[in-house]
Order: sequence, then C-alpha cells, then structure tokens
Amino acid sequence: MTIKRVILIGLTILAIAKVILSLVASWNEPQIQSRLELYQTNLFLSSTEWQGDNTEDSLDLTAARDAIIGNEPFPKAQKQYQQVRESAQTTESQLIAKLQELSSEQVVTLTNNETPEAIVEVNTHTPASPQQKQWENSLAQVEKLMDELDLQLGILQVQQGEIKAAIATWNNLVTSAQIPKIPPISHTSSVQTAQVLIALWEEPVHLLPNAEAQIEQNLDGWFRDRALTRLYQLQQRPDQLASLQAQKQQRAEQAILKLGLISLIPGVGGLLGVGLVIFLLVQWLLQGKQSLLTTNGGVPWETPWDGEVIWQVLIFGF
Repeated sequence: MTIKRVILIGLTILAIAKVILSLVASWNEPQIQSRLELYQTNLFLSSTEWQGDNTEDSLDLTAARDAIIGNEPFPKAQKQYQQVRESAQTTESQLIAKLQELSSEQVVTLTNNETPEAIVEVNTHTPASPQQKQWENSLAQVEKLMDELDLQLGILQVQQGEIKAAIATWNNLVTSAQIPKIPPISHTSSVQTAQVLIALWEEPVHLLPNAEAQIEQNLDGWFRDRALTRLYQLQQRPDQLASLQAQKQQRAEQAILKLGLISLIPGVGGLLGVGLVIFLLVQWLLQGKQSLLTTNGGVPWETPWDGEVIWQVLIFGF
C-alpha cells in the first residue's frame, strides 16, 4: 500500500467522522418552526369567506371549495395551530436548556407548566459565545412565533363560539409576557394586540383607541379580517365593513384557486410520470433497438479516470 493511499484512507476516516458528528449535532439542535407549516391551513381559512351568488361560475367555485376544505374547517385549523404551538413550546424548552448549559449561573428556571422564569442575578460580565447568541436569537424567534400563535388560536376559538376560552388564551399571553426572561425579549406589540382582542370580545365591550392600528400591524390574512370585522361592527362603520367584505371575497377566490392547484399538482405529476413510463415501455416492445430506451445502448462510456481519482475528489471536497 502506497503512502498516498494511506493518507487518503486517513482523510476518509476524518471526513466520515466529521459528517457523522455534524449530523448528530444537527439532530440534537432545536428545530425552529415557521409560519410556512400553516400556509395551506391559512388558505383553508381564507376560502371559508367565499359567498357565491347563483351564477354557474360561482356555484362551481363553491363546490370546489367544499370539496377541498371538507367539513368543519375551523376545528381542523385549530388543531393544526395547536400542534405547531406545542412544537414551538418544546423547542423553547430545549433552547432554554441549551442556554442553561452554557451559562455559569442558572439564569432560567422552569415551572411545572414549562413557562420560563428568570432569576434575579445574572452574570453580565461573561461575554456571550457565538453559540449562545445563536440560541438566544432562536429563542426570541420562537417566543415571537408563540405569541402570534396564541393571538391566532384565540380568534379561532372565538369563531367556534368559545369566547371564554379565547379570552383566557389572550390573558395567558399577557401574563406570561410580564415574566422577566433571560435574554430579555420584547412582547409589547403582542401584548397590546391581545389587549385589543380581549376588549373586542369581553363583556362589557370597550374599544381601545389604537385597536385598528394594532390589528393591522400584528395580524394578517383571515385573522386580521375577522378582528377588523368585529371592530367595524362595534363601531358601526358600514362603509369600511362593505369594503372589507369585498376584499375578503377576492382573497377567498384566490385561496380556492391556490388550493385547487396544490391539490392538482401531485395527481397531474403522477399521471404524467405513469404515462411516460407506459409510452417508453410500449415503444421499446414495438421498436426494439430503435426505441428511446435503447438509443446508444451499445456505445461504451469511457472515462479517463479510475475509482481512486473519484475517491480523491470526494474526500478533498469535504
């Protein structure tokens, strides 16, 4: 065995070890959820606002919507949001545990319901490592996502008539935001929006002066429309309500079309793939060596390098 091959074997072992360690580290890394997981669910919610007339096109669109979203779209949407919320809470706990391991002091403790609480003293003289900064940024993202999910879950509960449960969800958001955390995370906009929503649906109703601005800034899609509808109804603003209704109809139509495309793409792709395979097989049976499958089948593929060269390229690439 040559020295070159011995070195190559050693580098191969190092490359494999590096890949395995990277995979293990990635597996143990807390996974950050995103709003992309709920994209299709949000389309379902938007499509529920469609109110067609008696024209043929409208009836076809209504039938397509009913076939796509099925029965009870709101409980299904709430379940999806709740699952993402629980996953985000698990990620939050993992990130807090990681930060505890990096810190020389216990800066965060967990209560029985896994809500993070900060202790009074923090060692501020120790500079944060790059890994700690990364996890702190990830924790801030998860906290923000959880706030948004709580706002949206409350509106879904309202839609199903669960007013008390919705107000409790928003109150929990306000309460948890008041607990100091390490690192400090701002919940101001989420808390203000939660207070606006509580004021809209609690009894007696009272409207906050910044209600519309908070809804516009911190809610989107179907959730924003639902909150604005409630606000305009209480403020008795029929013109704004009519304009909002027209916008909702337009967005609902677009959502139905997008859902239709999402549903059709896998089926159309599968049919095209099966059709192509059948075409190639039939052509091969009928034409033999003249078919596409056997084109250049007898021409050898010569390469000016051997397996060891490929081995070297792969290893040095790592």
